[in-house]
Amino acid sequence: MYQSIHFNAKSRAVTNASKPEVLEKLRQIVGAENVLVEPDKVEPYGADAVKEKFPPEAVVFPESTAEMVEILKLANEFLFPVTARGGGVGYTGGAVPVDGGIVIGTDRMKKIIEINPDDLYVICQPGLTTFELQQAVEKHGLLFPPDPASYKDSYIGGNIAENAGGMRTPKYGVTKHSVLGLEVVTATGEIIRTGGRTVKNVVGFDLTGLMCGSEGMLGIITEATLKLLPMPEATATVRASFKSMEEACKVLTKFTPEGLLPMAMEVVDKHCIKAIEENFAFGL
Repeated sequence: MYQSIHFNAKSRAVTNASKPEVLEKLRQIVGAENVLVEPDKVEPYGADAVKEKFPPEAVVFPESTAEMVEILKLANEFLFPVTARGGGVGYTGGAVPVDGGIVIGTDRMKKIIEINPDDLYVICQPGLTTFELQQAVEKHGLLFPPDPASYKDSYIGGNIAENAGGMRTPKYGVTKHSVLGLEVVTATGEIIRTGGRTVKNVVGFDLTGLMCGSEGMLGIITEATLKLLPMPEATATVRASFKSMEEACKVLTKFTPEGLLPMAMEVVDKHCIKAIEENFAFGL
């Protein structure tokens, strides 16, 4: 087990990760330019959207599954905490190194390995943003449904680890409903594969579902096979005004009996409209 070290947000935990021999081995694994140790450089990687900071001792950026394996084996050898991090825009603390140690950033793991328009799947590394992936598959007339509010900044690996949702959830579900299979490096540095490339993959335990929403506790995602859908032939946005929030919410239940399910729905009250107008002046 990793050591647990408690400290306040203003201090910096000291673990075996800061040993010169550990830092040197990390540099050998990923290259010296991909290891950050200076306090001002590692500080941004010590917080998520909540902004409570727990600076790590080092930040490491692997480029491959093999490098990820070596880093986790090193963590077991020297017993220091490891925290995986994507875009760092979550609110749950899953990407925050509260026990110190190192942060593993997936920024360099951005490859799209395969887009298959016939079988409707894409295989990619975890460091792509949701927006980058959506843009890539749209060129093939395909749709990757998950759309968290932070889709331009959140990483695919982070979306899976947090099981992110979004306004399209009523129609398409949350992120786990678009994940067919995963490649994961466990805490002991072993590589496992879950799921596959087909929707009907029902043999054995649902380890893919187990990884979705696990927030990095069970392993680090290094590759994802994701389900795609054909792009809708046409889309349109409809706005309706209501006198009360109760009236607005009631109308949402009327879609299903009519055989309609909008791609996305959002209720905006007068306070939200005022805030939008103060910043963007759309004329709402």
